[in-house]
Amino acid sequence: MNSDIKLKPAILYQDEIIRRMAERNYSDDMLNYTGCLDCYSPNILTETDASTYQYAIVDGERLVGYFDYKVDWYSSCAHCFGLVSFEHNRAVGIAVYRELRRLIYDYHIHRIEWRMIGGNPVERHYDRFCRRYGGKKFVLTDVIKDRSGRYHNDVIYEIIFERQQ
Repeated sequence: MNSDIKLKPAILYQDEIIRRMAERNYSDDMLNYTGCLDCYSPNILTETDASTYQYAIVDGERLVGYFDYKVDWYSSCAHCFGLVSFEHNRAVGIAVYRELRRLIYDYHIHRIEWRMIGGNPVERHYDRFCRRYGGKKFVLTDVIKDRSGRYHNDVIYEIIFERQQ
């Protein structure tokens, strides 16, 4: 099964990604993706640039998620991560983990940083990944208010590899 899990350029699945994202408007899924009450679909680039990576996560040929991030190659920092799972499928986590390992071991990235809304169902996975690589987790309390008036924490993660002297 794991060999069927792939990251493919998002442009190949653009219409389906946009439709599946729109289905999540006004939901906790969208709050977790945007980090605010706005609802939007990713701006999938038709021409690539050196810093933006946008992927459809596919299991076989079935779209199961969307994953994007940016890399500042000058500072060697991967950031601005976005992830949406369109169905409860291990493939999403497997594909993201493979890509993060590629950043770490193939590209020797110096820093990875990302944010999430506290209480996101994947928080324990993020915590485990952060601990595994000696990262830090920062929690800003009661930063984001949802439509129901409940406050959520803003959680920031950072992992620094190969500290420079």
